[in-house]
Amino acid sequence: MKSKHFPLLISVMIMLVTFASLAAASNWAQFQKDEKHTGVTTDYGPDDATISINWSIPVGNGMIDTVPVMLGDYIYVEGMTDLSKYNKYSGVLEDTLTVAESGGFPFQNACPASDGDNIIYVVDTAYGGSKQPKITAVYGNNMTAKWTTSFAPATHQCSCPVTYYNDGGVGKLFVGTVNMSTTDPVNLSDDGTYYALYAENGTEIWNRPTTTNKGYYWAGAAVVGNFIVYPDDAGTLTSVYICNGTRANETDLSSQEIRSSATYNTDDHLIYVAGKDKYVRSVEINPATGVFGASQSYHMDEGSTSTPAYNAVDHRIYVASGAYNAGHVYCLNATSFEDDEDEIWVVSLGHKIQSSPAVAYNSTNNPLIFVTGNDADGNVYRIEDCGSSCDVESVSPPNNTYSLPGVAVSGDYAYFGNDNGYLYQVK
Repeated sequence: MKSKHFPLLISVMIMLVTFASLAAASNWAQFQKDEKHTGVTTDYGPDDATISINWSIPVGNGMIDTVPVMLGDYIYVEGMTDLSKYNKYSGVLEDTLTVAESGGFPFQNACPASDGDNIIYVVDTAYGGSKQPKITAVYGNNMTAKWTTSFAPATHQCSCPVTYYNDGGVGKLFVGTVNMSTTDPVNLSDDGTYYALYAENGTEIWNRPTTTNKGYYWAGAAVVGNFIVYPDDAGTLTSVYICNGTRANETDLSSQEIRSSATYNTDDHLIYVAGKDKYVRSVEINPATGVFGASQSYHMDEGSTSTPAYNAVDHRIYVASGAYNAGHVYCLNATSFEDDEDEIWVVSLGHKIQSSPAVAYNSTNNPLIFVTGNDADGNVYRIEDCGSSCDVESVSPPNNTYSLPGVAVSGDYAYFGNDNGYLYQVK
């Protein structure tokens, strides 16, 4: 005899599977996913044969020049003055909170971070002058401010992504500032300071002024054991103790600016950075002492402001060049890439690329690398790593224009914004 409850049982099972699928979507908690800046998630991401824009939303508070934060079912995106919260599936606006003053430079480019649970730490970049850079801690569930603190001189701007780290149960934030040179306020700097703050209340733990007479622009810190590691505009890589900011070691890598964040390969104890001098570098580090060892470099076609992504499963790194001209994405061996034969593949995208690769996987376990174009076309690209070669798909979104920061991936979707103030979901 058939049970009259059988259709209901099927429906419940489908609902459970659906909810399990939604729950399986991971967070994109901060710039390049985590405090190591690996840029990799185990989520599938958009893995259909072609990619498309599922929805686009005018955020309505200026350019979007930071990577969204993904927590649970929600996406948090910073415009010129507001942090906005959207349902990441439907794109419905949930709430907004003003976190930056109006009347400043028309965009924010210090990527926010979260504690991976409910608090988002959002920077008011300030851009020098009369305003001080400040950080606001925002409760994600109700979009109210937990605390706000101004943490740097008004002469400085904050263009570094915030790094959040749970240090033995104590949340800490790390971020750098820069004073842009009057000689060339776009490309040169002459001062800067790195800061450590308690995530609970914004109280300063320590600050460390530059020792190279250059500042920190997009130079986010990676956590390595009891140390953080970050580059600067002098081409120097520095490691300092998390507890007090005392320098453990530094090494000169370039005579030009390094405007990528540091990425840490925990398997081989390597730091990766990319520079305006057209080189991507790996530097050995001892995680017990913070002391650097040997380094190697790979010459790219163009200068880079892209933070390398580390794919531990396939032992590869991905990095983009093209901060000033047509961009490329490179796939390199994670531990050996000084020679051309160590290049696994490279693809020319024909457009300016400044974003950092975000990496997901498809149903056949091939890595999917996402970048955005920072030119008038504002394309989003998906590059499938096919082993010794790659396959590229791209789409030009509606209301397309410059897209500087790149994407966040969660579940089956990727998300990004552009200078027209639109937020997109890619499927």
